[in-house]
Amino acid sequence: MKVISNKAFTLIELLAVIIILAVVALIATPIVLDVIEDSKLSVGKSEANIVYNGIVNYCLNEEMEAQLNNNYKKICTSELDKDDVSNMVNLGSAEILEIEYTTKLTWLKIKSNGNIYSLKDNKMVEGDLTKPELPIESKSFAEDSWETISAIVKSGKAKDHYNVGDEKEVTLTGAYAGNYTVRISNMSTPEECGTKGFSQTACGFVVEFVDIITMYNMNSTSTNIGGWPASDMSSFVNNNIYNALSIDLKSAIIDTSSVSGHGNDDSANFLSKDKLYLFSTKEVWGKEGKNNNVNYDSAEAETRQLDYYKNKGVTTDNYSGAIKKYQDSASNWWLRSSDSRYTNVFYNVTSNGIFDGPWISENASRTYGVAPAFRIG
Repeated sequence: MKVISNKAFTLIELLAVIIILAVVALIATPIVLDVIEDSKLSVGKSEANIVYNGIVNYCLNEEMEAQLNNNYKKICTSELDKDDVSNMVNLGSAEILEIEYTTKLTWLKIKSNGNIYSLKDNKMVEGDLTKPELPIESKSFAEDSWETISAIVKSGKAKDHYNVGDEKEVTLTGAYAGNYTVRISNMSTPEECGTKGFSQTACGFVVEFVDIITMYNMNSTSTNIGGWPASDMSSFVNNNIYNALSIDLKSAIIDTSSVSGHGNDDSANFLSKDKLYLFSTKEVWGKEGKNNNVNYDSAEAETRQLDYYKNKGVTTDNYSGAIKKYQDSASNWWLRSSDSRYTNVFYNVTSNGIFDGPWISENASRTYGVAPAFRIG
């Protein structure tokens, strides 16, 4: 006869089982959590490296494409930012926090799968690292690429590598095909440059063409209405001349806030955003010597003399340093300043470099030299 037992777990036995399970849980939970966290880190790190390698490969292919096609517009330049990356590689769940590109990808910080990864020794590692101070290889202004020059300017160490007056050869294409010389005409950014409404045309790293590229008129009709921003010359240098520059140079040029004087038919100075621009009267001759006679450039108080012309001692009494040549002969070259007394006159620098009275301001339809400037950043 089979006897059925009614024996059950006692309370002590149940408590013992619960305690054992709790101990097992205490031991197992951190292990499980560590496995989960390691898995997340592994997935995030893998994704971060995929994005990093994708950017590097994209930029290598783009560089080859640019060498084959002179008109190819590169994304991988010193202006590369977080928003550009989404057009280059599939980010997946990754988020670009920081990126820096000089002649190559030099810094990258990514958030992926809830963790942050930073670039170290050409691979992504886990951790929110601080961007290292990366050395920039530089030889000279003449030899450095525009990308290197731009990186040095952005680092705030331009004065450690270059000097005002340093020259470099550039090549233009199209209608103005040929080799031309440019020079550093300014490197300083004094306190006045931060004043609201102050022209940035003589602030920061300014480069100018040493001599005249071509001859052109300020306006095809005899007017200075609308000043520099409305002139034929402004459109000409910011389109025709700018488009003749190399891709790497265009990538290094930054927008410049330019203040320019008005003529008699206008009542206020003009503000424009330019890639290329012409100088003003004060930027060349400063405010020394006879320059108190420059009473008709209404924007002279909103700019300063460029370092190059100041270092050369250029004034209205000492003006040979302002001479520019066209095809080996000294020639007049245009400035962006209107003469506020007239409705049809812009100022220019004579073939002698002189400024000596109102007779140097000329009818806007005259054909004089074009020697633009630009800023690097």
